[in-house]
Order: sequence, then C-alpha cells, then structure tokens
Amino acid sequence: MKNKINNLFVKLTSNVCTKIAFSVSASACSWGFFQPEEPKCLRK
Repeated sequence: MKNKINNLFVKLTSNVCTKIAFSVSASACSWGFFQPEEPKCLRK
C-alpha cells in the first residue's frame, strides 16, 4: 500500500512540475517582471 501511495505521489508531482515548466517556458514574458533593454549592438 505504501509503495502505491509513493508511486502516485511521484507521478502527480512529476506531472505538476512538467506542466508548470511548460507554461513558464511558453510565456516567459508574462512570468518575468524584469525585461532588460536590448543592447544597441544587437538591434541591427
């Protein structure tokens, strides 16, 4: 029984962390408040 609970907990945690990682990587601008200014040498 304990092994099943641990297995379920690991799968659930993995699933939640994966979804958070995908949402953060897909919308980095909305999650980060600091957006650095683009250097002049890279604007060309």
